[in-house]
Amino acid sequence: MPVYFFDLRSRCSVEPDDTGLEFASAEIAYLEACKAIPELAAELVGAGDSPRSYAFEVFDEAGRLIWRIPFSEILGGREQP
Repeated sequence: MPVYFFDLRSRCSVEPDDTGLEFASAEIAYLEACKAIPELAAELVGAGDSPRSYAFEVFDEAGRLIWRIPFSEILGGREQP
């Protein structure tokens, strides 16, 4: 099965995913990232950060960017610059 990497990008930094996860397709990887966003957003709010400035960047095994998923897209509202 293909491996997908989920880097977490904020306005100031990137937390790279060095491990990755196996999924049958890029679409399933997208859906799993979307499912993870509300819980991670709650953690960010609890830490005093705004989750709307974050995004997942999903890469395939070759390092190609497959998806960029702004948290604001899942949480509703506009992405902050």
